Amino acid sequence: MKASDEEQKPKEESQPVMESAAVQPTNYEQEDDQPEQDGILEKLKGDRIGETMYSERFVLTTILKLPQLKTSLADDEDFEKDLCSLWDMTIEKDVVLFLLKHDVVELFVGLSENSQDYRLMEILFGIIGNMCCVDETHKCLYENKSLLMSLCAFLESSDTLVLVQLMRIITSLLDRSDDEQYCWFKLFREIEGMTDKLGFILSSTTNKELIEHTVEAVHAMVNRFTEAEVDYAQLNEFYSIFAKPSLIEGLMEGFKQVYPETAAENKFEEEYLTSKDLKTIQKFLEIHENLIINANEAYTNYVEKIVYCMWRVLVPLSGESSLLPLSKMHVRIFVSINSIYSAIVYHFHAETFLALVKIYTLLSKEQEAIQKNATNQESSTADDKEETEDCEFDIQTALGEILETLYFTAEPIDLSTIENTWKASCFSEPIVERLCSAIRGTMAGDPLLERTCNLLMEGARNVWSKKDRS
Repeated sequence: MKASDEEQKPKEESQPVMESAAVQPTNYEQEDDQPEQDGILEKLKGDRIGETMYSERFVLTTILKLPQLKTSLADDEDFEKDLCSLWDMTIEKDVVLFLLKHDVVELFVGLSENSQDYRLMEILFGIIGNMCCVDETHKCLYENKSLLMSLCAFLESSDTLVLVQLMRIITSLLDRSDDEQYCWFKLFREIEGMTDKLGFILSSTTNKELIEHTVEAVHAMVNRFTEAEVDYAQLNEFYSIFAKPSLIEGLMEGFKQVYPETAAENKFEEEYLTSKDLKTIQKFLEIHENLIINANEAYTNYVEKIVYCMWRVLVPLSGESSLLPLSKMHVRIFVSINSIYSAIVYHFHAETFLALVKIYTLLSKEQEAIQKNATNQESSTADDKEETEDCEFDIQTALGEILETLYFTAEPIDLSTIENTWKASCFSEPIVERLCSAIRGTMAGDPLLERTCNLLMEGARNVWSKKDRS
């Protein structure tokens, strides 16, 4: 059975569950002795965990060995394999319920607190992380505040793999818990220095996996606490805890580690952004979107850095391989960028502006191609038509967000600035005319609309007239 994003198998020696972990049939010398075989099989079934084929005896034996472990797991390869098998088994709900029945979360946390064996801690936290896909584990941690506090104390761990599993636990708790049953904010706000610890992890690690998992954990906190739990009266408390320089700086540094600068101007090292890249970028930007809109003053000293991050996102997205086919993640990225730019008004960045124009031209062409194709295929099935309509809707939504962002970036500029910007581009007069027409349609009613569009066109025409004379 394949583990999901939340259900994880151990990385080292990732093997099928060991034979000793499963209930095994017995070989019989007298195969025709059916009644005797049936009786033995019934006894074996009594050792099964729920509806699985996993052995209660194996699980209990493995758990009981843990407190007796006197050496590092590196010195006991067989026991490490048994623990990895137990980790594999926790993708089954019946196994998780069996473990909870024997208070293993308390046992695992207590053993980790008294251990210096990072591999052991990684496996134990990995098991707890898988267990967090079951609501009963949420209840266990929610009702035992000291246990959750002990877990979060490991945010100060220096081991990357331990921290990755801890972030999985936090993310699963917040993403998968019932909104009405659990109010995690009242517990997490009591964890001293949590925001600073998360910021330190993001700013100090060079491990891409840890950065991605930490961003997911922070994203889960921001989403959960602001959308599902925290009422209006508590929002100030939330932002006083989370909208801190340590976290904002950590997010910026973490982003630069995942997407570093390159020698080639205006290019990423990657030829295209994968869906995993898009997911990380989406969550990164949504965190900033929430914080910058609701705690704008916290970003006073970080405007240049957040603009830089958005530019680094838009550069690869202005390439067809990273932009098309357009997905929901693309759209959400453009929504966040628009929201952020609307919050930092009066800030122009030429490279960002030109990347947005390029994205606009690519999406406009894609929209035209889809519409033309739909017109030519009159015999399309209902499913095909629905898929085409969904795609058109996503493109139209993305175009709306991009046009608004272009407007917010262009609104404060002067003529010489826009002239220099167009001079650095290869856009033709028809493209700029079409762009301005689209902005007029999107921003209709804005008092500065005509001034801004006229400025964009005047700057472009001045550049073209100079090129013609030369």
